[in-house]
Parts: sequence; C-alpha cells; structure tokens
Amino acid sequence: MLNLMVNAWRDRERWLQVVARRARKIWRDWRGLLLFVAIMLVFRSAVADWNQVPSGSMKPGILDGDRIVVDKLAWDLRVPFTDLRIAQWSNPARGDVVTFVNPLDGRLFVKRVVAVPGDVVELRMKQLIVNGERARYTRLPKEAVRELPIEHAYRYHFYREDLLGESRVVMMHSEPGRRHLRGNPLTWLGREGGECEQFRRVAAAAGAQLAMAICRCADRGYCSDLPAFTVPEGKYWMMGDNRDNSSDSRQIGFIDREIIYGRAHAIAFSVDRSQYYRPRFHRFFTDLTDPPDPSDPAAL
Repeated sequence: MLNLMVNAWRDRERWLQVVARRARKIWRDWRGLLLFVAIMLVFRSAVADWNQVPSGSMKPGILDGDRIVVDKLAWDLRVPFTDLRIAQWSNPARGDVVTFVNPLDGRLFVKRVVAVPGDVVELRMKQLIVNGERARYTRLPKEAVRELPIEHAYRYHFYREDLLGESRVVMMHSEPGRRHLRGNPLTWLGREGGECEQFRRVAAAAGAQLAMAICRCADRGYCSDLPAFTVPEGKYWMMGDNRDNSSDSRQIGFIDREIIYGRAHAIAFSVDRSQYYRPRFHRFFTDLTDPPDPSDPAAL
C-alpha cells in the first residue's frame, strides 16, 4: 500500500514537471502573440471597439453590414471587462450615436440619443417634440434619395430632422404629422392593464400612461404617438433613424447611463450581406459625427 502511494506521488510529480515544461515552451514560443491578444482585449474593452451592425434600424446613416468604430473613452474610463467606472468627464449628448446593452435581453444595440435627463419628450404622429420644441422635417430631394444605398428607397419618405441644434436624416413609411393607423385602434383602446404589466418596470419613473404606450408599441407596433414625459435622472431616451423599423426606447423604455458603453465614431468598413458579403468600398472610413447634407447628393 505504501509503495502504491509513493509511486502515485512520483507519477504526479513527473506529470507536473511535464506540464510545467510544456507551459514554459508555449510561453517562450507564443508570448508575443499572447501579450498582443491580451492588450487588444483590454483595449477593446476599455478604450475602443468595433462592432458589427446586425440590423437596419439606423438607416440611412448606418446600414446592416457596417462595422462601426466605438469610442469607449468618450465620456468615462472603466475597469476592463467590467461596468465599474474609474473616472467620468462627460455624458452622452443629444444626437450622439451610442452603443448600449438592451436591458430586456442583453443584446448590444446601436441607437441615437434623442433626449437626455430632464428633457420633456413627446411624439405626435411621428413628429418628435423635445422641451416644447417641435422638430422640423425637410423632405430630401429626389436626386438625393436616388443616391441613398437603400433597397426600394421609393417605398420610404426621407427627411432631414432638425431639433435643438441637432440634425440627422431619418426615414419613415409615412409623412410625419399625418395620422397613419396600423390596424383597428379599438383593439388597443380596450386592453386590460394587466397585459402591460411587464412594461411598467421600464417606464415606471414616467407613469402608467407612458408604460401603456410602450406596451402598445412593443405588442402592436403602434409607435407613432407618445404622451409627454420627463426623462429621469441617470437615464436616456434612444431612437433609431429608421423610425418605423427600430426596436428602441419606444419598446424597451429608458436606458440607464451605466449600460451606455461608447459613442459610434466612424464606419471602419462595410459589406453587403445580401450580395455575398461584397465590400461597400465607398462606405469605408465614413465619419458618423458629420451628418450628410441633403442638398448634396454626393454626400449621401
């Protein structure tokens, strides 16, 4: 019995020596690559990242298949691989395109900041109103629309939306300011409050009226109108530029400052997934902080 224990101990010692030799060899042969990978992971976690855009919710400015560069030092510095903030020097502003985690399912989203804490927001027949100021919508000329990289662009309306000093190009199925009902409104007027209970959490700070509107938007797709509400402290209101095809705050509610990770700075490269991932060379290195001028079709 004693001999068996001694032999087992010796076998264990030999095995540990073999493992140690192999580990030293791997480190000696691959340490340069391993250090590079570690540095890149830390860099992507805390400094800058590049994210694939999986949907068309930010059309026409950002297309599905774009790879965007995200500045994670835009507002604060975090401990790599955590949400712990070491220092903070700024906050997202209206008009910023940001990345954040969807609080309902954990997916990474790319949306535009429409309202910041303290702003009063309202949506009337797709017209955005912030702090009592109604957005101005300027229709893009036909020649500019033809230059947009949007399939079946003739099916949509494209506008320059100007509000509180910010400007962006948005797309919709119908003209803002004109009533466009989806389905029979009587189907949601008579909804029982209990059916929307799951949405009360995401809009609790603004009251049951907004929670019911979020419920209608998420469940029935009726997202053209929202009652006036105030964005709570530490939270933001996000919307996609593709207003009729975007899962944003109208469906998921307010976004906490803690889960906003960075500001989309530019498009590094782009591929057309519907064309066997053919590169869109004209979109490489496109600046997202300088919106295109609708009077200049070449800029679109």
